[in-house]
Amino acid sequence: MRLFPRQSAILGLTLSGIIFFAWSFHTLNHRTQYWNQLSTRLVVFGDSWSDNGEYVIDPPSKDLAFLRDLAQGRTWTEWLCLEISCRHQDNFARSLPYSWTRGHSGAVVDNSIFNRGTTPNASMAEPLADLKTQVAQWIRFEERQGYLASRTSEPVMKGTIFSVWFSLWDVWYDSQRSKEDSEKAIEDTINALFVQLDVLAKHWPLRVKIIMPKAVDPTFLPGWHATRTGPSGSDRTAIEQRSAVRLVAKWNSAIQERSATWENGHLYLYDTNEWIIEQIRDRQMEILNVAEKHDSDKSKSPWGNVTSPCVGNGDQKHPNATETDDGIVRCLDPQRYLFWDDLHLGPTALKMIGQGIAGDIIENRNGAWSMNSTAS
Repeated sequence: MRLFPRQSAILGLTLSGIIFFAWSFHTLNHRTQYWNQLSTRLVVFGDSWSDNGEYVIDPPSKDLAFLRDLAQGRTWTEWLCLEISCRHQDNFARSLPYSWTRGHSGAVVDNSIFNRGTTPNASMAEPLADLKTQVAQWIRFEERQGYLASRTSEPVMKGTIFSVWFSLWDVWYDSQRSKEDSEKAIEDTINALFVQLDVLAKHWPLRVKIIMPKAVDPTFLPGWHATRTGPSGSDRTAIEQRSAVRLVAKWNSAIQERSATWENGHLYLYDTNEWIIEQIRDRQMEILNVAEKHDSDKSKSPWGNVTSPCVGNGDQKHPNATETDDGIVRCLDPQRYLFWDDLHLGPTALKMIGQGIAGDIIENRNGAWSMNSTAS
């Protein structure tokens, strides 16, 4: 998301503004038409933040599937697809639900790194859907469909975009390790991540185009307070919180550095963490009545709540909230909540992220994505 100085709009001459508007409209329309002319296809890897519940191969069993609530709305990838006129979205994202009995949830980049020091023996390793598994499923699917045999059209090839979003659960669990072990785990995980990006590139006939959102600080999520630093949490002294903050910075710095020299395709990094921080900060400023009301370029925060989830247990005291038979409470206005539940963003946030990434792609990643990019 690009922020333009307010002064440029104020000091611009009227005639120049008209010319610029006409040029911008023509350029944006041309770039939008470029994507509309392609048979754009999005191939999705990740966890429950990207998983829309529609699987093109090896659908998980009911007890291993993450179930999305219809009121949660579209995933960010679905909003992205709407904006760039996707013809297809092939979902390989997987994530263990909260109900999984072994005690872990989510999905990580590499199971072997996750299980290192986590389980007593290999036979107890949990079936977390790691990136390696998802990529292997994609390869089998492509071979079955004939894409890798180059039997598909060139527009589909050129219009194919991959999205890879992991990190939440890696950081969540690694923050519980010692400082030395956690930093080693993140380093090994980043290496494993780029190994799988290389596999993607090797099995695609053109230079791959990959969207990779940066790691989100899990300590901002309501679930962190509930399970770690809150009154009944396991991290009352905030040792794990400080570890998580450090690991997120290490993750984002590492992928930024690696993406700059990665030669097997084009990577587009999106700073989702900074976006979330901005949403929380803007709402807090609004509450404190210190927002820059005079700034015409700064719109009002879309949020009514940036700390509590819309969906939770009976302890959540949302005004006029509804409660199900099993004690689950849901707010009446989920669009005004930054968070859907303890560990997921709400429908408005997912829409804004998907549309924000799409806007950057249309504006700046037109054509062959001639250079790697970072946006926020």
